[in-house]
Amino acid sequence: MTFDVSPYVLMTSEAEEARTFYEDIFGAETRYIQRISDRPEGAKIGIEQDRLNRIDQAVLSFGNITLMLADDTEGLPVTPGSHISLCLTFETVEEARGIYDKLVSRGAEILKPFTPEFYTEGYGFVRDPFGVSFHLFTKRIE
Repeated sequence: MTFDVSPYVLMTSEAEEARTFYEDIFGAETRYIQRISDRPEGAKIGIEQDRLNRIDQAVLSFGNITLMLADDTEGLPVTPGSHISLCLTFETVEEARGIYDKLVSRGAEILKPFTPEFYTEGYGFVRDPFGVSFHLFTKRIE
């Protein structure tokens, strides 16, 4: 059996901001976006007018992943950043360091500074302003 696994980030109301952030940082492409206002009329009953422009679901592609994100629209419990992290593997130290530096310059919290490690020429760990954590490293040293 084969299937795709995509990280899914559920936010409280920041999905649009996160989507454009990931487009800017990673060059992500939004492959699909549905807002709450795009739902059939019956599925919008009881939703406040100011929430209609929130993202019901977005699918972004960057690197070799598909990232799904949405604003919480069904009252699900959301604890930003506590249950998901993404691991980004780059061909070169320069690429990894470049994205690491971009994230930090845009407000990411450094959880581990970008340094060489025994298993890779470069590794860093950050949490972006939306609570999503990123491991950034180069391919394993052979």
